[in-house]
Amino acid sequence: MEYWFYLEPYTFLFRNDKEAVVYNTLNGAYTVCPKHPAMKEILDNWEDATKGYGILLKETILKENLINQFISNIRETFSGDCIPYKEGDPIPYLFKPTLFLNSDIRVKEERSKKSLGESVLQNLNEITLYLPSSCTKQCTHCDDYRQQFSHCTISPHGNLQRQDYSHLLVLAQIIGVQQINFLAGGNPLENADCIYYLKNFIDASFQKHLWFHYAYFNEKYVELSANTDTLLDVCVHPTDWNEQLTGYMKAESNESVRWHFIVSSETDMKRLDDFAITECSNYYIHPFYTGDNLKFFQDYVFIDMASLLSEPIDRKTIFRHKVLNDNFFGKLSIVPSGDVYANVNYPPIGNIKEASLKELVYREVTNQQAWLTTRHEVEPCRHCINKDLCPSLSNYELAMGRNNLCHIHPTNK
Repeated sequence: MEYWFYLEPYTFLFRNDKEAVVYNTLNGAYTVCPKHPAMKEILDNWEDATKGYGILLKETILKENLINQFISNIRETFSGDCIPYKEGDPIPYLFKPTLFLNSDIRVKEERSKKSLGESVLQNLNEITLYLPSSCTKQCTHCDDYRQQFSHCTISPHGNLQRQDYSHLLVLAQIIGVQQINFLAGGNPLENADCIYYLKNFIDASFQKHLWFHYAYFNEKYVELSANTDTLLDVCVHPTDWNEQLTGYMKAESNESVRWHFIVSSETDMKRLDDFAITECSNYYIHPFYTGDNLKFFQDYVFIDMASLLSEPIDRKTIFRHKVLNDNFFGKLSIVPSGDVYANVNYPPIGNIKEASLKELVYREVTNQQAWLTTRHEVEPCRHCINKDLCPSLSNYELAMGRNNLCHIHPTNK
């Protein structure tokens, strides 16, 4: 007698030269395939889309302990099943999860690239504008913070004038950009350009975010937020954690103010626990890599199998991880010189004074510099069975000079 051993369409098979894993996107079940001679034929059939995501097995194979236990694991996790098959009956056909792109952003042919250019601006979702500014705070890592996460910073005056920024904001509305970040060092209330953009785009279709240092926060910012429909993103450093901050957080616990805590040590994390910020739900914690706090990142940032599999990872997320970078894709940063970055850790893709926004986005999606950087292209992740389950590469990997911030396959590089 024969049996039809198959996987469900919501189940993924990950395989490399050394191992194979079956992953259930509905419940997060992670089943390691056993080392058995019969497994290669099973895996080959599952990988072949024409086979209906299944294989006919002889009854003798099912008596092998490793295979029998594997079938039981697949069945118990609802990842597939093994059912009797009567000769002559039609074989069920199940579709293997396969990625189909309506508009392939990895096109190679020039004709396809031309077609892509017609709709390329649809990929742009977020723009960060660095405004000319000055600041007296003299933060030690002023220019380093923004290499790892959004943070205010000093930007000297450049080629962009007020009309250039205004033109960009109008264009952002036309093409449907969802979010504009305004980053100005120092006190934005004293930055005439910053106030001009916030007030003149009150009814903009995009969401406005104003990033600044907590040292400048006061009630006038709350008024500015209400009068210009702007979200306030306040960068808070350990030296700012005091009773006054607690009072502000309790008073401004609505969605219009978001508190961003910068931490770089275990001491900072313990202080946060004692700080009792949980009464305010609208806060975020940003680890900062200083160059000499690797141990802190290993303890608080690196992932392991338990954290990776703590919640089910859906089909769309896995497919995204195969072709683009979740953290970088669809975002541009523009500095006062006019230079445009797909990511501030990479060289600029061009200058907005010399090329159109459409042309710059086109360059990024066809040159595949940052937006399309996946773990499939980098060492050692490209060899890892979990590369499509892991979060996309982030600025932390770029800052630390190592790609696998994990305890799954550790490396000294």
